[in-house]
Amino acid sequence: MTVLVTGVTGKTGRRVAESLVNRGVGVRVLVRDIERGKMATLGMGVELALGDFDDPETVAAAASGCDGMYLVVSDGEDQVQREVSAANAAVDAGVHHIVKLSSSDAELRRSYWSVAHNDIELAISKMDVGYSFVRPNYFMEGFLALFKVDHNGEIALEVPCGDGVIGAIDTFDIGESAAALLASKEPLNGAALLTGTENISMNRVATAFSEAIGRPISYLDADPESYRAQLEIEHSASAGDIADIYEEVRSGTAEMISDDVEQITGNPARSIEQFAEANKQEIESAIEAASHV
Repeated sequence: MTVLVTGVTGKTGRRVAESLVNRGVGVRVLVRDIERGKMATLGMGVELALGDFDDPETVAAAASGCDGMYLVVSDGEDQVQREVSAANAAVDAGVHHIVKLSSSDAELRRSYWSVAHNDIELAISKMDVGYSFVRPNYFMEGFLALFKVDHNGEIALEVPCGDGVIGAIDTFDIGESAAALLASKEPLNGAALLTGTENISMNRVATAFSEAIGRPISYLDADPESYRAQLEIEHSASAGDIADIYEEVRSGTAEMISDDVEQITGNPARSIEQFAEANKQEIESAIEAASHV
């Protein structure tokens, strides 16, 4: 059995490839840059295939002889066209099962990524292929982008969430879930909601990170309007959508729990404490980066 994995230089593709290799499944990875692909899959023993989503023939060539495909494309205005085109090319090449990284709010919200994921899901569901849509909620890795370090060196996670909670997921569990589905050769022909086992507060995140690295980290509840204004400067295209997510957490409408990870993999999703323990170096690196902003 061989699976074509895309996005190995991103947040989830490498996790999927690693989990498939650990399960004894052959892996071929589609990369635009061979050297970057080698670095991302160092020690995995995977096959590298040079290709580009903007060139469907290269995707078809990479997918030839593969049983399954893990499909993820970076967010962007051409995401729908590129992802649907890649899926079609894989199906034409003989792939039987596509596992697509989607979003927990596909079908639910009108943010640009929600609409894009929903459109892609609909297109794939009409193709002659088995499919499984994995819909993770907020990535725990996203918390690493929230660090603020003041002139006294005090570290805080700054975001306008109040006392709200969210069912965040570790990308490790996304990789495990996608790999388990692909290895099983049994498509869901539907969607799986991927969350942690409990909704967590930002105070809980700060405490978990603090205990993992042995340094005090606090949670700073930012002013929503000021935070939105800053996002407009730093992320103008998606500022409103990002701010809306945190407003949902703050208002208590972002709580979301599913046991689909355990149903698929046989193991419960990682807790925020397990994530922090497994990512000490990443936490330290994120703090270091924030201290120079």
